[in-house]
Amino acid sequence: MDKINVLWMNNGDVKLHDYPEKGIAYHLSITTCQCMTDCRHKMDDLNTRWDAIILNAEVKILPNQIPNELDLIKVVDEVKVRNIPWFVVTSKDLKYEEILRRIVPDERIYNIKNEYDILFETIQIKVSNNPKIVAREKYGVVYKFCPDIENLLIKLEYEDIKDDVTILNECRKILEWIKNYTLFSDMDISYNIKKGFEKNGKQVVAKTYSELSLNDFSIAIGLGLSTDVPIFVKRCFYACVSTTNPGSHKTEVDATIRKGDAPYVTKTLIYELLNVLYWCASLNEKTFKL
Repeated sequence: MDKINVLWMNNGDVKLHDYPEKGIAYHLSITTCQCMTDCRHKMDDLNTRWDAIILNAEVKILPNQIPNELDLIKVVDEVKVRNIPWFVVTSKDLKYEEILRRIVPDERIYNIKNEYDILFETIQIKVSNNPKIVAREKYGVVYKFCPDIENLLIKLEYEDIKDDVTILNECRKILEWIKNYTLFSDMDISYNIKKGFEKNGKQVVAKTYSELSLNDFSIAIGLGLSTDVPIFVKRCFYACVSTTNPGSHKTEVDATIRKGDAPYVTKTLIYELLNVLYWCASLNEKTFKL
């Protein structure tokens, strides 16, 4: 299992001692901060993934503030919407114990001195069973390359998506992201594509891939990068684009999926997209050639 990143908002009153070191045995990597403002900055940092949050019951919004029950209510409300496991620790009697027990379920409250091991084990279990974490670990290469795929991965693993037509639009957005991937968008189109190719009786001419529509891009990939793009990637990309194309064709596909007449289309579409993303993630810009 990958390390579990835990953000611990400690106001300085709880002596952490060697708790961060003890967390290693539970695959926890614990980072501390001393007020909610600092904690908020860390949570909003897109470069760091947080899997769980620990709050000191005597929270502080700013470093020099005196803890109070109103701030506790605000912080708990804010943490709830983060959609990751969160817990509250205490080390002594609170003046506002009654409020704590009213707004925080008992199963989320731990005495850090006597129950740290139970807390750490609970975090490990909760995170390990979190659909986001499961999807992230199972499809690690693709997830790291394209984090926006997360929702599709969760649906693939946990939901019945045979009639979920929203999958098409979600896949379409990822396809557009691939098209605009720097490696392609800054690349000159190979000679035979610069000459143009015929589509619906008309010539399509462009200097760079970024100038092409998504549909034309899928054609250009097949024609212009024939020596570098594996045949299965070309086919998967073209199939994804064709299935998700807007217009009368998509209307027909939507209707078919809704009626349950194509129960495997949505899963197939996601797997084809995963094939393309996995290949893209493996590219080395220095060695990639037309």
